[in-house]
Amino acid sequence: MDKNLYSNPFSGINAAQLNDQDILDYWCDPFPYKLFSGVKESDIFKDPNNIVLMGGRSTGKTMFLRYWSFPVQLKLAVKLKREQKISIIDYFKKKGGIGFYIRIDGPVLRSFKGFGISAEKWNSVFTHYFELIIARNYLEILKVLIDLEEISEDEINKVLVPKIASLIEDNSLTKFEEILFFIDERIREVDIYRGNVPFYNNEFKPHKGFASQALSFEIPYLLKKFVNQFHDKLKFIIFIDEYENFLEDQQRVINTMLRFSKDFIKFRIGMRLEGFRTFNMISEDDFIKEGREYRKVMLEEITDKEKGYTDFLKEISRKRLCSVQLFLNSGKINIIDFLQSSEDLENEACILAANYPDKHFEYFKKLLDPRAVSLLRYKKNPLLELLNILWVLRGNKPEDTQKAMNGYLHGEFTKPLVSKYRRDYVDKYKLSLMFLLCSIYRKNKKYYSFNTYSYLSSGIVGHFIELCRRAFQYAEFENKEISLQKLVISEDQQTKAALDYSESELQQLIRIEEYGGYIYKFINNIGNIFRDFHKDEKIRYPETNQFSTDYNMIAQNEYNESFKTAIRWSAIQRKAKIQQTGPGKHLKDI
Repeated sequence: MDKNLYSNPFSGINAAQLNDQDILDYWCDPFPYKLFSGVKESDIFKDPNNIVLMGGRSTGKTMFLRYWSFPVQLKLAVKLKREQKISIIDYFKKKGGIGFYIRIDGPVLRSFKGFGISAEKWNSVFTHYFELIIARNYLEILKVLIDLEEISEDEINKVLVPKIASLIEDNSLTKFEEILFFIDERIREVDIYRGNVPFYNNEFKPHKGFASQALSFEIPYLLKKFVNQFHDKLKFIIFIDEYENFLEDQQRVINTMLRFSKDFIKFRIGMRLEGFRTFNMISEDDFIKEGREYRKVMLEEITDKEKGYTDFLKEISRKRLCSVQLFLNSGKINIIDFLQSSEDLENEACILAANYPDKHFEYFKKLLDPRAVSLLRYKKNPLLELLNILWVLRGNKPEDTQKAMNGYLHGEFTKPLVSKYRRDYVDKYKLSLMFLLCSIYRKNKKYYSFNTYSYLSSGIVGHFIELCRRAFQYAEFENKEISLQKLVISEDQQTKAALDYSESELQQLIRIEEYGGYIYKFINNIGNIFRDFHKDEKIRYPETNQFSTDYNMIAQNEYNESFKTAIRWSAIQRKAKIQQTGPGKHLKDI
């Protein structure tokens, strides 16, 4: 196999590090799969409300926001112009708006505090900086449209530059490039100050200071009023990513902008769950409210839409497999060709019990009448044998249990007893039986197949991609020629990848800057409880990975904040509905 034709198709999963072309190449439109009930495609630019997109780490927020931003959409517009002679401006008018992607790294945001400078002064410096960053985005896009000859630079110099020069109170600026240079120099002033302030406790004295909305709202107003191409119902959509990284005072500035956003300026904000540090505005006696200043879209709700989600993952995988010449040439671009569709629990159980087929009966010998054992046997499937034992332990007669099993094997599902047996096996307990069998034989459960990886990802696309990346990595490392040419990644290789990723995610919890130690201990402790549930010989807890609590009632602040942080990092996921552990049990009983 030519090594130049192969690369791991699932490498490069951090959307913040992908270039614009990669974003376009890897983009998979989620809307046909009906994953999000709270938003449709036209809402991105045309919805009159501000929208907050909430989801845990790796749920695709950055990919989503960057796809709709100007640099990526411009590539589509240029292609359409070439193929259909539609102007770039008309493309964005049809979309309904232009997207401006803003992402400020956490260390930069945290540099706007401390060093003996009051919070009030830092707030003013950040507000000034944020206005400049948004203004720079506006002007950069205008520059691109000028370079593409969609807008005349002479016209801009004539009708717009004097207005912006007046806005920034520097009428000596007469050319568009001079305006750009002015904004860049003001941003540079802030960056120099942030670098110097730890060493020189000086006051910030900018050439010109800007208050909230002075540029972010006024420049779009000038563009719409004085530049013909922006006259129509073209919205300016500000995409703010990783909002959870903004400090509390910084969020208050942006929260205020949400309240006073114009009909032609709207915000689409991406954040992790529990990403709001505050709902307050600059005015301390006022706050923003969901349904009034913004509406919320939950990206992790896709876990409740299983069919659409799995089809979505298949399409994401197809695009990535197509990016590798080896797979494109062979036409093998279906992820199921590599992972297989679903796990075969019956076969897995047979292999597990092959060398000691009576061990599960010996495990329960003190609870079973020896005369009943022969009625409960079915050596072709240890899982059915284990279910038979469970039925007898729950009070069913061995003779009735055998009849129910034989009826199930012969497809006699209309009989009430057989129907119940089938539901217990197929719908309720099969996986739990497999876990119990592994516990009895002291073997680890295997994790393989597309369906298993889809389930393990818990609605987080990035988790699925990383699972696949590690699986392909193991296959390549252990035997690239055989594994990849045969287009199958073994069950053991997939299991190694899953266990490796699980351990990596667990260890990463310790590195969470705040409350990481608390979260790590909690996940380990709750995991030990769930593990004991899996080993329960009567399988009384089929839903063994959920619990209910009202964390707002946790009195100790560090535990309350730890819980919120765990949700923010997707160590814990909210579930719309959960089941009780048993009839008559309280939801908060673990």
